[in-house]
Amino acid sequence: MSAIDPRRVQALAERLIAIRSVSPDPHAEALCAAAIHEAIPASLERGEWRTEDGRPVVWGLMRGRSRRTLVLLTHYDTVGIDEYRALDAADPEVAFHSEALRSRLLALDPERLPTAVREDLERERRAPGTWLFGRGALDMKSGIAAGLAALETLAAERASWEGSVLFLSCPDEEHQSAGMLRAVPEIAALAADLELVGALNLDYVEHPTAYDGVAGKRLIGLYVVGSPTHVGNPFGGADAAQLAAAIVDRVTTSAALTETDAGGVPPVALRLRDVKPRYDVQTALEAEVELNLLAFERPLSRVLELLRSEVSAAVADVTERMSRLAEAAHITPAAAAPRVMTYDEVAPGRAIVASDEPHADPRAASWSAIRAATRLASRVGPAVVIALLPPYYPQSPPTPGGLGERLRPWLEQRGLGLERWYRYISDASYLAWRGDSPAELKALMPGWGREYRLPVAESAALDLDVVTLGPWGRDAHGLFERVERRFAFEFLPGLIAGATREAVMEARRG
Repeated sequence: MSAIDPRRVQALAERLIAIRSVSPDPHAEALCAAAIHEAIPASLERGEWRTEDGRPVVWGLMRGRSRRTLVLLTHYDTVGIDEYRALDAADPEVAFHSEALRSRLLALDPERLPTAVREDLERERRAPGTWLFGRGALDMKSGIAAGLAALETLAAERASWEGSVLFLSCPDEEHQSAGMLRAVPEIAALAADLELVGALNLDYVEHPTAYDGVAGKRLIGLYVVGSPTHVGNPFGGADAAQLAAAIVDRVTTSAALTETDAGGVPPVALRLRDVKPRYDVQTALEAEVELNLLAFERPLSRVLELLRSEVSAAVADVTERMSRLAEAAHITPAAAAPRVMTYDEVAPGRAIVASDEPHADPRAASWSAIRAATRLASRVGPAVVIALLPPYYPQSPPTPGGLGERLRPWLEQRGLGLERWYRYISDASYLAWRGDSPAELKALMPGWGREYRLPVAESAALDLDVVTLGPWGRDAHGLFERVERRFAFEFLPGLIAGATREAVMEARRG
């Protein structure tokens, strides 16, 4: 067994962090892909699968004496860096330079920082090297470095080890998963020659543990249609912006929509806007809301039932309060009570194909189709139309006797627990199709099968269990993103290599 040098692993992580790979940016992401490609052991098969805009999915395949193969999944893109302007308005690129960023963060006034950040920065002062800072340090370039170190170790053992390993690093995970969607058919094709036994997702966690199963994502679009009126007489109509705000307030704090047994994450508003093209003193005719709902155990039909109930309650509440204000002013409100519908009720049988407006973005195309369907159905406001938008990630629940259960004893012997449901949205969702049926998605997502396509058949054919085993740290996607160095670089590479061996051996015994 080759020894893993944590200094080399950390150096690779820092080299990857220093490469600006904010997605979607084909040129920048390709630079990071080249560095990863170079780091794959030269003795292995390696190559690239490219997305339509040329971004590489980097892969390396170690063929051992057995066809039993574990997939190691990573992504090399990151989210943006606008929040780093708080440290340097002229140069937010400090986000990619770990040591310079560390100095900036340690110079901040501790009294103005959140408690957890203040405590961790104080720990860094007392014990320099506790944390590695930077955009992508946690999500997930440290995981890539650890995975490549594990791959190198396994490659050195190839002559005496039966299993095989497929390493993947994808672009665009933080945007629309174009890299993973490109990779799935290729992985499915490889499955004809390899016996795939599951996947380790090397994405980040918030404490030293592993996760069995992957949460899905349903992006809900709420198209809110008002009844415009002059601002001097707000009781003469219904303001779409006011209705949308009331809906967001209620839904994002809804206990009914929070699956407490599976992570306790409420819906989150990713966008809230009216769509007035100009300034005037007319209330808003239309507003758009995008809600992120994580998918665990509940079927889509139940989620829609609960969502419709909460939306109806929100618009009823704001309507009642406006009525009380009108009564106090001795005015009779003119607007009718808003009606809440689903997209398939507005466009039954998908009679509305799309707007004539050209859209490169499938989400924008879906909004255009929802607006067109609502107008052609002569739905005069006030009303709310509930639809599904891209991107969609199917949930992948743990399976009895699956990879997670087989690895549990091995993980627990090494001090790691195994929890259910990795709740951070991940490319790993597409390694199986255990989520909503394509028929349900087609009825509620206007762009399904046209502007937005997913490799459903290939994902279903793969049907791989996923265990997440990655670095731990805090504030992914935030200003204080940091990874705990010792676990990421001293322990994690060996854990990944060991879990790979165990998964392949357990598959043989099974």
